Amino acid sequence: MPKRSWRGRSGTSKTISVGVCAHNEARRIRALLESLAAQALPPDFTLVEVIVVASGCTDKTADIVKEHARLDSKVMLIQEPQRLGKASAINVILRRYQGDLLVLVNGDARILPGSLRALIETFDGDEKAEIVCGFPIPEPSSNSVVSLVEDVWWRLHNRTLHRLAALGNGNHCCDEFMAMKRGFSDSIPTNVICDGSYFGALGAIRGKTVQLSVDATVIVETPSTLFGILKQRQRNLRGNWQVARLLGQPPQTLENLVRTGPGAAAHIVVSELVSRPLPTIAFLVIAVPLEFLAHSLAHLDGAVNREDQPVWPMVE
Repeated sequence: MPKRSWRGRSGTSKTISVGVCAHNEARRIRALLESLAAQALPPDFTLVEVIVVASGCTDKTADIVKEHARLDSKVMLIQEPQRLGKASAINVILRRYQGDLLVLVNGDARILPGSLRALIETFDGDEKAEIVCGFPIPEPSSNSVVSLVEDVWWRLHNRTLHRLAALGNGNHCCDEFMAMKRGFSDSIPTNVICDGSYFGALGAIRGKTVQLSVDATVIVETPSTLFGILKQRQRNLRGNWQVARLLGQPPQTLENLVRTGPGAAAHIVVSELVSRPLPTIAFLVIAVPLEFLAHSLAHLDGAVNREDQPVWPMVE
């Protein structure tokens, strides 16, 4: 029996809103908006708006968005004079969007052709799906060591999401590119550090598995140095621990699986090792001590700064 397609509020026609969170992304926001404008949608879907929240920008981000808004009436700019954190920007979008589906994408990302359609069609493939995330691929770095670490790290990240979704245990979402049905969430706490982790765990609590669309490819910017990776990991760890405190359920990331499901974690790492032995071995040599240091710094940071900070310095 064919799977039944879910319906939008207007019957069979479904509307899409895209929300973009940006802070000082003048270097990349144009490529994102152009990649969104070039996306094709299924016949029964309509893109109604692209809401860009520019928070505390001191560069030309807002000017670039205004330029696109003059050419495309669907593009809307909302400026926050002060950078209050991504969660605050997402809440602005959650209050304003009109679509049956909300797609969230970071201002430093770039969507490959066909990716928006693939992300959306996952809902038609599973009418019970409430939240779907895309498939992130890191932008190559000029630093070969950083490129190696980021490439394998994201490959392991995607393998983890894919395996858990297949098992019906997914509770972690890639916040670089994700979509949710209207009504899934009206707001999130303004101090949330990792929105993807929060939304994923929230869905799992409600009995909804995070779905992964392997064809919804998003190119993400990565740190340019190992120190940048370390700081990013520190922030992500603090964010995941925060979600566990807020919702009582830790996000099922690979590092969490090492403790809660070592068999599943071993399967993911061994699969990657068999697929690409030399890069994976080199990655483990570099990443294991880096991860240990990131955990130590995150614990130290949590002891010194007990309040969760929603605004973190940008990682170059």
